[in-house]
Amino acid sequence: MSSRTFSPNQNNRALSLFRSLNALVLAAIGIALCCNTTSSALALQQNAPQATGKRIPTLATVNGRSISRQQLAKETMRRFGSEVLESIINKLLIMNELQQQGIEITEGDINNTIVEKAEKFGMSAERYMKLIQTRRHVSSDRYKNDIVWNELALRRLAEAAIEVTPEELAERMEFEFGAKVQVRQIALADQQKARVIREQLDSTPNAFEKIAKAHSIDTNSASMGGLLPPVRRNSGFPQFEKIAFGLQVGQISDVVKFEDTFLIMRCERIFEAEELTPEQTASVHERLMEEIARDKLRDSAVDLFKELQESAQIVNVMNDPKLAKQMPGVAAVVNGTKVLKNQVAEECITRFGKMMLDVEITRSLLVQALEDAGTSVDQADLNQEIDRAATAAGFADSGGKVAVAQYLASVTSNDASKIDFYIEDQVWPSVALKALVEDKVSVSEEDMQKGFEANFGPGVEVLAIVLQDQRTATKVWKMAAANPTAEYFGQLAHQYSIEPASKNNYGEVPPIQRFSGKTELEKEAFSLSEGERSKVIQIGEHWAILYCKGFTNPKVSDFDAVKEELHANILEKKMRLAMGEEMERIRSDAQIDNYLTGTSQTGKANVRAARAKSTDGRIPVRRR
Repeated sequence: MSSRTFSPNQNNRALSLFRSLNALVLAAIGIALCCNTTSSALALQQNAPQATGKRIPTLATVNGRSISRQQLAKETMRRFGSEVLESIINKLLIMNELQQQGIEITEGDINNTIVEKAEKFGMSAERYMKLIQTRRHVSSDRYKNDIVWNELALRRLAEAAIEVTPEELAERMEFEFGAKVQVRQIALADQQKARVIREQLDSTPNAFEKIAKAHSIDTNSASMGGLLPPVRRNSGFPQFEKIAFGLQVGQISDVVKFEDTFLIMRCERIFEAEELTPEQTASVHERLMEEIARDKLRDSAVDLFKELQESAQIVNVMNDPKLAKQMPGVAAVVNGTKVLKNQVAEECITRFGKMMLDVEITRSLLVQALEDAGTSVDQADLNQEIDRAATAAGFADSGGKVAVAQYLASVTSNDASKIDFYIEDQVWPSVALKALVEDKVSVSEEDMQKGFEANFGPGVEVLAIVLQDQRTATKVWKMAAANPTAEYFGQLAHQYSIEPASKNNYGEVPPIQRFSGKTELEKEAFSLSEGERSKVIQIGEHWAILYCKGFTNPKVSDFDAVKEELHANILEKKMRLAMGEEMERIRSDAQIDNYLTGTSQTGKANVRAARAKSTDGRIPVRRR
């Protein structure tokens, strides 16, 4: 693993509005707090180390081991320091611009904005703020003073340049309510093969679905005979739209080159434009005007950032090793104003501390578990896991050579500075858990047989209707029984199904395979004959009705040909399940005091030990 260093960033690059305002907050909600955690503020106040001023030096203890504020600051700065510094710089630039233009944003403005946001969701401002705090783990002050303030500031600075034209409104109206066309496609990488298939379709046009399933390289649509969701105008793909809208129902297109793929399309159905009442039109216009203005505001904000940065004098000290030595403790200088590194560190903790503390708690738990098990993780283990992940993601050629560099570039969005973090935060925990459970996981003959049937065996081609409640499902089932054709069943799916894919595709969904995890659905599907309709099936909180179109042929008939690959895939899946269960056990057994969130858990292992001690007077040795 390489050393922990920052990579230099360009000082004058423009930042998008979403990155500056929301991306940091959204990143902070990705990791949940540990399970089985109960609030125990009084106990933590009594047991927590004494704070120095308002900053607690120890932020958590894990089975008695401490995680310090200094450690957390270091890790948050490593991962988010550059982004947070850029955010601080941008806020200084925006504040300066507001002052120059004489624009003031008051607390009342912020509160009114929050009320407006809450009303859009049909809730009070108090409930909305509580939701922000609990779901996003963002404090009230941070949400008001950073997120809403930034949003308002940019709006005030940029809104003068925002104007929605009639042409823009008309395009958006046509996209949402205009005519649509649904097509099937066969996507091919080779032009000559595409031409051969197109000639074949001249004599056998009804074979389009079968050919799409057998030859199309777009696996998502191929599983449904090439069927795509309805195509709309002004979707951003004018060439594709032109071809689709130029077809009549049943007509097959010529071979068309689209980006790096050769397509053949067949028109399935055409949807007429929706007719709106004058009242509906007025309401829709108002909504779309707001949406278009918001989109244009985002673009305008990007230009505004660029202008502010180009006109400002910004010295990014933190990301320049030479300047950092000359100006110790300084992160940046913005128009003569210094931003200190400890300010950036505290802001990192404010924004990302809860998330990163949970990461550090998890790391501490795994280190302790490895110690208890008498095992460890080395660089060879990490390399092996990266090779496995790269191969699984398709970064290996037919000869088995793994393109690790390309894989790492992919998972880090071509940012080499994030490779260490990927290894530390994703690869290392995965390898650690695998080391703890690998001796407990095996693949049985039954597993192999089920895996073979699930991956390579026949599937059931069905039309599906998914309903919200049993009453509606029974009603739709009776309607389907009165007209037992596939076409009518598809129309019912389009009208009643609450599941977007089956609704938009007139009931068409990917084939149902065995051992997919939905036992009742599989059982019913495989009991049907072609042209037969299922009973009403309960699937969790929803209900479904199926129409059997037939069965797919087995993808592979020779078990030995795929045995090795199948064994590896099943072993990895079972390993992942065991790893999740082990992590849950480790967490639930642990004594964790989190002083940053004010939460604590006693730990099941401690509870068991206390109970055993109360029985025979001895504290038993805990075995893992």
